[in-house]
Amino acid sequence: MSMKHFLKIGDYEPDELQQMLDLSTELHGGQREDLLHKNILFTFEKPSLRTKVGTEVAINHLGGDVIHIDPESFLSGKIVYTQPVSGEDARESLHDTVKNVSQWCDAIFARVFSHKTLQVLSKYSEIPLVNALCDKHHPMQAMADLYTIQQKYGRDQNVSVTFIGDANNVAFSLIEICLLFGHDVRFAGPKQYYWSQEQLDYFADLARRYNAKFTPTTEPEKALKDTDVFYTDSFVSMGEETEYESKIAHFKNYQLTAEAFTHARKNAGFMHCLPAHRGIEVTDEVMDHSNSWVLEQAKNRMVVSKGVFAHLIK
Repeated sequence: MSMKHFLKIGDYEPDELQQMLDLSTELHGGQREDLLHKNILFTFEKPSLRTKVGTEVAINHLGGDVIHIDPESFLSGKIVYTQPVSGEDARESLHDTVKNVSQWCDAIFARVFSHKTLQVLSKYSEIPLVNALCDKHHPMQAMADLYTIQQKYGRDQNVSVTFIGDANNVAFSLIEICLLFGHDVRFAGPKQYYWSQEQLDYFADLARRYNAKFTPTTEPEKALKDTDVFYTDSFVSMGEETEYESKIAHFKNYQLTAEAFTHARKNAGFMHCLPAHRGIEVTDEVMDHSNSWVLEQAKNRMVVSKGVFAHLIK
């Protein structure tokens, strides 16, 4: 099999994604050294807790080592350039940087502002590149989310999953993976921060191809009705802090309160990728509810990292 990157969920078919999830369970269940003597380079443009610590622990558990390098050093401060540029701020072309790293390391784990950065890196990288988060996608979070849902409902049950809030990277990857696995997916958010027609068409196409269902709306109560799982994320993503006041005004009717459990099915679970802003997108009653699965999701960020990296570096 040729070397593959893990940039977005839609690059994979359900069978291979499930292989990674099953391998995650296998690797987490005992002492293994699948990444022994393997070195993974971490470079993060954005701050991180779960992604950084959870993945590093996963790699350590499997005998691997992590090398941290700041993006300015790794990417010469010119992360988006595909060609060498002249000037004092261009120490080395990205082509040469990534080619060098490919001689020493076994994978790259990159958390970046722009998906274009990953596209450039993957063009030159000779080792697997894993997306630790970008503006368009968060595939590692989606893997942990599906893993959590399968723990609760099993692999074969059709589940209704509702995302309430911003049409952001977390929501995109969640919708992708749930549709790929044939689930009933709902989304509710304000029109001012909604999916483009191209994205809506893409989701509709996935639903047709994988015998799933996708229902977009602007009405939270409608989306929550009889759902098995409901999910939210911060209304203001990293890098959007200057838009805080304008965004919050549009999302005032999308906060998840204890009432959400009354619209959902009995024993429905709540999910959040974290960090959560209590009192903004979600209340304490929901975050601390007995059916809140947020800590299990966080743990599973570590668990699925084992399967993804072991699958790619084999």
